[in-house]
Amino acid sequence: MTKYVLIGGYIYKAQDGGKAFCQELVKGINNKTVKILDCLFARNQDYWDDRFQDDKKFFSKNLDNFKIELALPEKFIDQIKNSDVVFFQGGNPQQLIKILESVGDWNKELNGKTIVGSSGGADIISKYYGVIKSLSIGEGLGLLSIKFIPHWKSNYGQRTDEEMELLLEKLKLYKEDLETITLRDGEFVVIDK
Repeated sequence: MTKYVLIGGYIYKAQDGGKAFCQELVKGINNKTVKILDCLFARNQDYWDDRFQDDKKFFSKNLDNFKIELALPEKFIDQIKNSDVVFFQGGNPQQLIKILESVGDWNKELNGKTIVGSSGGADIISKYYGVIKSLSIGEGLGLLSIKFIPHWKSNYGQRTDEEMELLLEKLKLYKEDLETITLRDGEFVVIDK
């Protein structure tokens, strides 16, 4: 079984600073040291190292026994094989998809892992997603047959609640009828598949 954890964005904005999320992340993993693969492909590569250091600090505050590794396109499949958790960070979902499509059959290595997506990272896990900034709809990789909107009614993209509701209706009517999930910044949901 594969566990998926979708985050609405900015998990550190959770009331507990992300502690419950981190506990959920390692739940059911029997290794003494949990191996987290931090995938920042959705962001400009110039920022990967800084963001990776921030992620290390975040996990250090909330977890004891973990090892975190920065994902690299040329090693990605082997890195997944050696990880317990694959964390797709937010950013540009289309850029993330483009890089993932260039690395081969990485998704065949996900079985039994914990797969995390935050914002743009969760977008690519879903089949269809709503983009608050542009009030448009995108198509993810469909690892889960759901529709998803991150940053729901959060202070993001300078959109009103009414505009977000219209995006939600547009997404619900888009193509097929699938479960639609909306998550605020700091919120997460767990789906086992």
